[in-house]
Amino acid sequence: MRRSTRKHGLARRMASLVVCGFVMVGCVERARGIVHSSQEEIAMDPNPNTIRLPRPDPDFKLTPEERASIREGFDVDALERLLAAMEAEVRPFILDWFKQPKRGEGEAGLWETPPITMGDPALQPLLDEVWATVWERYPQLLDDDDVNYPGKRIAKERRAAKLREQ
Repeated sequence: MRRSTRKHGLARRMASLVVCGFVMVGCVERARGIVHSSQEEIAMDPNPNTIRLPRPDPDFKLTPEERASIREGFDVDALERLLAAMEAEVRPFILDWFKQPKRGEGEAGLWETPPITMGDPALQPLLDEVWATVWERYPQLLDDDDVNYPGKRIAKERRAAKLREQ
């Protein structure tokens, strides 16, 4: 029984690595990206070498169960926006990276880091938003140049805005 659990975990990690490899390789040419404003959203240029949709899927929503399963610290609303910008076939694999492991899944003490880079430059800002709230748990690392995870710039900007308000 333990052996099949280990095989399942290995198969899951391998599938995730393949998908993340695809995500991180992404596109070679620079895309226009998504620009959000209070009144409009500019569509992204189509690119056959990316998992990014030409426009985010307005109907995509995480279920309440999926939202509740996300690891503490990540911005669930930002993750929903990131996934809405991706092809439907890829979403479950990316979502899986951000979920809390189920009891008995994975090896004790093993924590797999969710994706930190996207090969498609239009998706990277969305991923940065997902990670930005993680920095609230580690404010002492914001000024450490050796610690580089997504969302750091956003977290620094938020910290500076809070200091200005005080």
